[in-house]
Amino acid sequence: MRLYILHKTYYRYPSPVRESFNELRLHPLTNDWQRCESCFVSVLPTAQMRQYLDLNGNLVHHFEIPNDHSKLMIESRSTMVTAKRVDFESFPYGTSMKSLKEVEGNPECRPYLQSSNFIDISPEIWRMAVDVQGSSKDVFQTAYQVMEHIYLNFEYSVSTTSVGTHANEVLEKKKGVCQDFAHAAIALCRCLGIPARYVSGYFYDPTRDQSMRGSGASHAWIEVLVNGSGWFGLDPTNNRVVDDNYVIIGSGRDYRDVAPVTGTYFGRAPESMKIDVEVKRLDS
Repeated sequence: MRLYILHKTYYRYPSPVRESFNELRLHPLTNDWQRCESCFVSVLPTAQMRQYLDLNGNLVHHFEIPNDHSKLMIESRSTMVTAKRVDFESFPYGTSMKSLKEVEGNPECRPYLQSSNFIDISPEIWRMAVDVQGSSKDVFQTAYQVMEHIYLNFEYSVSTTSVGTHANEVLEKKKGVCQDFAHAAIALCRCLGIPARYVSGYFYDPTRDQSMRGSGASHAWIEVLVNGSGWFGLDPTNNRVVDDNYVIIGSGRDYRDVAPVTGTYFGRAPESMKIDVEVKRLDS
């Protein structure tokens, strides 16, 4: 599938700000399942971009605007080619939960088994996770049940949380958006010993009525490690195993590792911020 993605972020400040230092994670990755044909990231006021890979392998654009400015516009235009990942017959069932003992000591897995900025590993969450697991002894089946539990029991609501909402609050109130659902799912999986990471990206909604939740915005989901089979994406917001409709920007321990825009500046808080995302299919 060939997809075009436009992501615009626009800030307006009540008075001029200065010394703005920013990091952008808006450039899609190229891996076994997706290929970035082109990506152009720009800012206004214009600034020189510096690129580097962060500790999670995500491509970061860094820029600085030292002079006074009252507006900031950030834009990313990407063309992606995605490939089919898995179908029902090839889901990685059959890996026992006992196999998780083998990954506990793996240095690459440790960050995805521990508490992080938005996620706690606690007895209370562990009890929730055990209830969701039920009688399942299979890693993928358990992770799938976590995804399904959140989809069926949590309310998708755009007005009840913020980018700073912790997974503990989401699990308690059972409300939120894709970022919150991803954090909740990660917390439950990690408490059961399943390595789970946060994924930031986009998805193309193939439904005619745009019925998938979170359509028309940047999106978040999780990936879990099934020992011997690799990482598999699960979207608790839409109760879907990630397929070729999804495009990955980056992954990390939680939202803080892959926030699309982060930075600092001297000046007052923005009086307005607007984000527009468009994902459309280029092939038929």
